[in-house]
Amino acid sequence: MKKIFIIFVALMAVQIGHAQDTELKDSPIDFHLDIKTNHLWRGLVITDKPMAAVFSKLNLNKSGSFTTGFWGGMAFSNDSDGTSYKEINYYVQYADNGFSIALWDLFNTRSVENPDVWNYDENTTTHLIDLRTSYAFQGDFPLRLEADVLLYGSADSQINENGDREQRYSTYVEASYPIITESKVNLSAFAGAAFSLNGDTHLYGDGEQNFDFVNVGLTATKVLKFSDLTFPVSATTMWNPSQKIARIQLAVSLF
Repeated sequence: MKKIFIIFVALMAVQIGHAQDTELKDSPIDFHLDIKTNHLWRGLVITDKPMAAVFSKLNLNKSGSFTTGFWGGMAFSNDSDGTSYKEINYYVQYADNGFSIALWDLFNTRSVENPDVWNYDENTTTHLIDLRTSYAFQGDFPLRLEADVLLYGSADSQINENGDREQRYSTYVEASYPIITESKVNLSAFAGAAFSLNGDTHLYGDGEQNFDFVNVGLTATKVLKFSDLTFPVSATTMWNPSQKIARIQLAVSLF
């Protein structure tokens, strides 16, 4: 793990040094690489293994308010049962003046015996279609509100009294607020709850109730400097009161 990080740093230093000697034009395409000790999502522990996440985006207009792209994650090692975490997601988003709305297609193949990226059958698909919205207040009250609804996918479905499969429409809502800003180490707090629009349970909880808090915690951020390079680093402490679990995650953005 340490060797991989050193190689990444060395390669970036060479690339940045070369870029400083050459004037390059702007590109509508960009991508980022994050390394994490684990992967947490809306109070769920997707994997406890160290992992890499790549996020790429394409601007669809000049202002960059319309974007599309991919998010992919992969664990560095297998779980004890021999399975490994791999995920690829697609998205399209509009974001402007603090408001954003996006549609995501999530495809996680962990513990899937025969994953099929083209399978969208309501009974067997491992895709999840996720509608995401958020609004960040500007000025002296930088509160951020988020509301997301799972629209489709067998992982968020249930069998009704007639024996038919139907969606639960698990919904996740979150409020986050920066407590310490413009400091060497900044701190923000978040609280997320979940419920289903159609059913007695939802995806994020213990499977026993329809509304509960599932993602409460703090995130500290700072910037590490290495020569001319800077690396944003975050440390998140998360509790899921519904599932009675807690985790700490360390993440670094390499570029």
